[in-house]
Amino acid sequence: MRLPIRWLSLPIALCAVSPAAFARDPALAGPYFGGSIGDSTVQFKDDETREEFDADDTGFKVIAGYRIIDWVAVELNYTDFGKPVDRIFGVDLQADYSAVSVSALGMLPLGSNFDLFARLGVARLDADFSARGFSGSDSQKSTEPLFGIGAQFRANNLAIRIEYEGILLDADNRNDDDWWDDWNDDNDWDDSNSDWLSMLSLGFTYKFGGPGR
Repeated sequence: MRLPIRWLSLPIALCAVSPAAFARDPALAGPYFGGSIGDSTVQFKDDETREEFDADDTGFKVIAGYRIIDWVAVELNYTDFGKPVDRIFGVDLQADYSAVSVSALGMLPLGSNFDLFARLGVARLDADFSARGFSGSDSQKSTEPLFGIGAQFRANNLAIRIEYEGILLDADNRNDDDWWDDWNDDNDWDDSNSDWLSMLSLGFTYKFGGPGR
């Protein structure tokens, strides 16, 4: 499951031009905490063997955020992407990804109870790979770009949200030419050569302080 980056331009553009996005409602501002659970997917191709890993599992996220004004929020999140398993060369290979991320959210209030939002940030990934039936594992750490798009329904201080987020794997190991090709080739986002870690989740947040709307 992949989300083309160009899709994120819609809510960002709406936030930029919509008068509603710049309306000030003090009841929306403040700290919030929450969590979500969903389907996570790992997709990558090994550079040496050219074998593809493509599997999913149940993941979860712990959310800590602060809505600064109606149309801007920041979040510090912890995400566990589960332990997806795929068979490579007759061996069950397990990938165990987790991430601590910092991101900014562009929020578009719709009426008094709905928000659309787009996420842009960085994630510090911790990955462990192991083969079932064999001892030992391989661990990797990296810092990667994080993107997301979602919507939420607010009822007082409680919000129910649905979100798709993706992390571009090995971005910090790509040279400038690779980055240019990735960002400018429209077909690359749908190509199996793109390495992604993603999750579609359903969750909630609860805002502390005065009542929301």
